[in-house]
Amino acid sequence: MKKWMAYLPLGLLCGSLVVIGGIWGSVWNHTWSGQLELRHLKGDQSALADLNIQFGITDARQRWNFSIKDGALQKESFTLSYEEPVYGSGETIGNWKDGTMQVWNEDVTFQPAADSKIENLDMVDLSLLKEDVYISPELYDDEGNLHGTTCIYDKGQLVLNMDMEAVQKKGKAFRSWSCEIPTHLQYTPEKPLAHIQIENENRSMTYRNYAWSGIDVLSVWSESQEMLYATVRTNADCSGSIGLYCLGPRQEESFKDANSTTHPVKKEPVATLAEILISESRWVLGLEDVGEGLLVFIGEPDKVTAELYGYDGTLLDSNTMPSEEPVHEIEIQQTKWKDGRGVFVQGSQKTGENEYYVHFFTGYWVENGTIKPVYLNGNGYGTWTAVGKEKVLVMNRTMDEWDGKAEPIRGNTLNGFEISVYDITEDPAGKEVYRGELETDIDEDALEFFNYFTTKAYKQSVEHQTLKSVRNNRWLEVFSVTESAGDSV
Repeated sequence: MKKWMAYLPLGLLCGSLVVIGGIWGSVWNHTWSGQLELRHLKGDQSALADLNIQFGITDARQRWNFSIKDGALQKESFTLSYEEPVYGSGETIGNWKDGTMQVWNEDVTFQPAADSKIENLDMVDLSLLKEDVYISPELYDDEGNLHGTTCIYDKGQLVLNMDMEAVQKKGKAFRSWSCEIPTHLQYTPEKPLAHIQIENENRSMTYRNYAWSGIDVLSVWSESQEMLYATVRTNADCSGSIGLYCLGPRQEESFKDANSTTHPVKKEPVATLAEILISESRWVLGLEDVGEGLLVFIGEPDKVTAELYGYDGTLLDSNTMPSEEPVHEIEIQQTKWKDGRGVFVQGSQKTGENEYYVHFFTGYWVENGTIKPVYLNGNGYGTWTAVGKEKVLVMNRTMDEWDGKAEPIRGNTLNGFEISVYDITEDPAGKEVYRGELETDIDEDALEFFNYFTTKAYKQSVEHQTLKSVRNNRWLEVFSVTESAGDSV
């Protein structure tokens, strides 16, 4: 691979090979140069027209941003600066007014349902918790005993909890919101639910035995509405209904009463857009904001249904796709286009504690209040699948085995992408009209770096050496796929 240093002009080779490269950095005083190649292997590279694919090579100290725009590989920026991560801060989900919105916490808790059988004990029963639950030594008395109460119940009513905070971009103003919303969802697991309160003179702790129930909050931020929407992922132990909620903030709210510490915990949402019926054979899988409304995915034993709701709660459209087996979990990749949204759904059946059968692959096109399945190809999916109205971009990671020079490991050996474009205008299975390959040398950089040291350590596997330093564990990732002249995802 050819290379150029970072301060030289970007070079492009004509014909079927486009190469850019040349970054300069310092890792432990060891100079390394980044190299990239985009090979056009099959078909017409014009199939990449109108596509803007943003990539990055990242480690703990630097990041090199680059892109493929209309079939050409381009360097965007290279950053050597490093910012220490801020632990304990919220996740920024979008813009609100003249600031940003963050979510600090979202989870579910349970309280005894109205018809639940309840047993209250004036003791601590740790047998109801998992064996690996940590109990602080500070909670034990001098004799090594724990004091507190245990509440056991067979049916739980779900409560949706959310903590948000808005931070003004100019100035130091902030606003916070907290929600604890009782729902109509009832949870009846095989083993009873337990709420254990452990107390002493100096400290108290609450323990629950349903932390890994598989029931959790699904939330999306709407850029157009500047509001947070939420529902709950459910499973076969759930019954009743779960709301599709708007959690706000309300449009009339602002930073005018910022920095106040008297915001009460809300027990009701700003609005309930819908009540989604759930049961042992009907469960909520996912939630997406698609610009013109909210897309809810619902699983059943032999099908997956997508329901599109307007922001006012109107059911705009729905589509049901058959599945050979139940779909218990889904992964969603969404691509924003000028005329609509492409949504690719990959679904799997849980067959064991850590075993999944991946068998559902559907690409939807959402436009003007309608949902249409446009891509049905179980073989044409990858690390990143961008569904359009007439074509689909599929990218799969590639691995370099290093020709026996080191043991293949995660991260450093995943050094590129296979890139395919499928035409779906006539057949939803798609016809491959382009194939290319993006290759980097981040795997060779790591190998060269570790062999630089003439010590016994260099003879060990690169995986073992990499664990000693996150700085050198570089990885390649896709940030977004958009139209070249369109909005970003």
